[in-house]
Amino acid sequence: MRVLITTSAVNSHLNNLVPIAWALRTAGHEVCVASQPNLTEAIKSTGLTAVAVGDSLTPPRGMPGTSSTPFGLGYDIAETSPEKLSLDYVRGTLTAYTQAACEYLADRAMRDDLVEFARAWRPDLVLWDAHNYAGPVLARAVDTAHARILPAPDHWGRMWQLYRDLAGKESADPAQDPMASYLGAQLEPFGGEFAEDMVFGQATIDPLPEWLHVPLATDHRPVRHVPYNGPAVVPGWLRKEPKRPRVCLTLGQTRRSLGVRGTAGGEEISVAEVLEGVADLEAEVVATLRTDQIPQGTRIPDNVRLFDFVPLNELLPSCSAVVHYGGMGTVGAAVVHGVPQLGIPGNIWGETGVMRELEARGAGLVADGRSLVEQLRRLLETPSFREAAARLQQEALAKPSPRDIVPGLEELVIRHREAR
Repeated sequence: MRVLITTSAVNSHLNNLVPIAWALRTAGHEVCVASQPNLTEAIKSTGLTAVAVGDSLTPPRGMPGTSSTPFGLGYDIAETSPEKLSLDYVRGTLTAYTQAACEYLADRAMRDDLVEFARAWRPDLVLWDAHNYAGPVLARAVDTAHARILPAPDHWGRMWQLYRDLAGKESADPAQDPMASYLGAQLEPFGGEFAEDMVFGQATIDPLPEWLHVPLATDHRPVRHVPYNGPAVVPGWLRKEPKRPRVCLTLGQTRRSLGVRGTAGGEEISVAEVLEGVADLEAEVVATLRTDQIPQGTRIPDNVRLFDFVPLNELLPSCSAVVHYGGMGTVGAAVVHGVPQLGIPGNIWGETGVMRELEARGAGLVADGRSLVEQLRRLLETPSFREAAARLQQEALAKPSPRDIVPGLEELVIRHREAR
């Protein structure tokens, strides 16, 4: 069968899709990945076929740290406080996120190009990153089976389910439902109408740890997270056992600080502050930072080794801890390798909640600028954190592999054809 995978031009989201894409490819299926033009080279580097659609994705207009809510929207789709989750707040959240996040990640130009390509290529299955709602629009437009792949906890699905619960009879009116209204309008030019599977997919492929699963009435298909970091070479120094406990410090590929207002300690923590903080630790700190992430004049302590990139999948097995901002790629890789985690979480897609869940299971801690060194020392010196991380590792490795879920996706296509 032909499988069209679509995502926005964000490398971490592409990396989340690659193991499933290759599982399908090695099972004999034809696979291509469609995204904005500025992801084309990254897609090609995975060995998969790239399709450029729409215009290049530009950096977002607002920075995450400019408000207590992500991108200054006034709402947080990861909000869980019952006191805040009124019908007005939930409706406002879905309205703000569809108009801002959805339109940013997959605008009309991308949607139109995707549909045009799909009509010519005629895929049997569409797999879409769950933050890119051009995917279900194109699947409905060309009447093909489709499933979404979660890159983070399913706050979209949770918020929409909560809206329907709170709104009662009102939720049956598409004009009152922000998700139905937005997605219905996106599909209207192609002669279709909103359907529930445009939010949830006909199936949901979930590579997240089981303790981050959001229980919803969906066809939920767990799959093992397989770390993928892009093309890489294992450096010679990584083949040797470290003489001291090794700590990985990573900000991801776009950040220049850890933490944002409204999370952890309530302030941004600069790279300079973090590096200064770890100077007195009896540990080797491997910091994967680009030059433009390090402020000019920053003092690099003797126990810190700087690299612009080291593949996490190769680095983490030698680490006693990892310090990061709560991104799901790093969380997933650390879980798979059984490494305790210290989060100084951001506030884009519920990173604080993710790290609190990890902390509750004894496999990590949450810190801010004031507690960073103390919490990292505690993580390194207390055996129970590594024991808990090992338990989470075994849970993760017990999940079905990407290869294991391929027959179920083939069956999804057959069922869709029979239902036409």
